[in-house]
Amino acid sequence: MSAIASKPLDTRSSLLRSIVLGGMFIFISQCIHQWIVVTLMQKTPYILVWQYIASGLLGEAAFAGGMATAWLGLFFHLIISFVIAAVFILAADRIPLLRRYAIPVSLLYGFGVFVVMNMIVTPLSAAPPIPAPTLPWLIEAILEHVLLVGLVLGMLVQRNVNPQI
Repeated sequence: MSAIASKPLDTRSSLLRSIVLGGMFIFISQCIHQWIVVTLMQKTPYILVWQYIASGLLGEAAFAGGMATAWLGLFFHLIISFVIAAVFILAADRIPLLRRYAIPVSLLYGFGVFVVMNMIVTPLSAAPPIPAPTLPWLIEAILEHVLLVGLVLGMLVQRNVNPQI
């Protein structure tokens, strides 16, 4: 029997609600962030953001796929957002230390997400390499993950996950 299936219904509902809220917040905030930073500030067409995500599976062919591959990239990003939220929220439900120090641990988790996505997932995918960011853009990207991914998940854990420690 899975760990989540063995929990009381109200706890499972709270966990699922937290995962959905966290995943949706991560997804929507990063869509807005990408539009502001990549499109408005860096002058890159918005469609390329989503095609680049799709290129993780499709490689260079994603950039020739038009809106279809952009939608695929958007869908991949949605799934990734839910997985990132689920990992932290389910871990916090099982590890009391994560609930006790939800905010500091979640900030480290946000940084960890940045490192894993940029140093492991993207290089191992079929996505083409992109130029290294300048120091200001690197700092901005790290802060974006720490605050829009980590902090949000920490606040959800603090507020919604079973508070028993």
